[in-house]
This record gives sequence, C-alpha cells and structure tokens, in this order.
Amino acid sequence: MKKYGLIIISAIAICCIVSCEKESENSQEQWMIANKEALNTIKANPAYKELRSPGNESSIYYKALQSGDGTGSIYYTSSVSCYYKGCYIADYLQYNIKAGDKFDQRLFDDGPPAVFSIDGSIIPGWKTALQHMVKGDKWEIWIPYQLGYGSIDYQPSSSSPKIPGYSTLVFELEVVNVYGIDEVK
Repeated sequence: MKKYGLIIISAIAICCIVSCEKESENSQEQWMIANKEALNTIKANPAYKELRSPGNESSIYYKALQSGDGTGSIYYTSSVSCYYKGCYIADYLQYNIKAGDKFDQRLFDDGPPAVFSIDGSIIPGWKTALQHMVKGDKWEIWIPYQLGYGSIDYQPSSSSPKIPGYSTLVFELEVVNVYGIDEVK
C-alpha cells in the first residue's frame, strides 16, 4: 500500500510540475504576443517613422519629441551623453511587470547624463537610433526584441529588474552631447 501511495504522490507532483511549466509557457507566449501586437500598433501609426538597422535584422520606430540644434552627425566611432528612460509595454504577471513600469533610467534628477560609445555594448536598437539623431534630439523609440536584448531573459545586475526575452522596449532617449573619436568625455 505504501508503494502505491508513493506512486500516487509522485504522479501528483509530476502533474503539478507539468502544469506549472505549461502556465509558464503560456505566460511567456502571452508576453510575446502582447509585445508583438503593441509594436504592430506603432508600425501602423503615422506619427512614428521607421529606421532599418544597418544589418537589416529589423526596424526601430521613433517619434521626435524634441528637435535638437546639433549640426554634427553621430558616427559609429562617436560617443554620446544621454538621458533616457526605458519602459515595458505589456503586463507579465510571472515577473510582476505592469505595462509602463520602468526597467532602467538615467534622468536629469539622477545626475550627469550617461556616456555611451556607439561601437560599445549598447543594444543594436540604440545604435540605429543614435546614428540618426543630433545633439538636443529627444525621441520616443520602440525597439523590437531582435534589436534589444533578444529572446532570453536579461538582467544587467542583481539590483536591476529582469527584462524578459522577446521584450519590445520603449525608450525616451535624449542626446545631451556628442563626442568625436579624439575628444575627451
């Protein structure tokens, strides 16, 4: 009898594990669908313009919030100082994420702007956007997962929130300054 009880308990445990895995898969699938639908809505909105990535992996979509007065181009060899705010566009209950929640930011009240090298470790969507911006521009940018953090979960540090795979990222990005290859930051 003990043998059958152990088998029944094991079967129940396996069913619970499979059920939890299915719920997790459904949650990830719902996340992917919600992100794709939101991006498709922006694609159809005439207020947003499309920029193809240099490698043609995908496109970003942007809307100018403020036009800058900079005259110098931002090149792959440039560095920039920026203020930015990144937000999620959908709910993901498994990770306690709500649409509009911030996952990263560096704003004026946080101190000096962050400095990035275009050929450095920034995501491809930023590289695409920044090379079309000038000093003083502020854009809202929609970045598909292919030009963001990809299909796997990403967590920049233990104190940072997790960015689930397949995330469409929305940033407000403002170029404060542009530095050439020989300039000191």
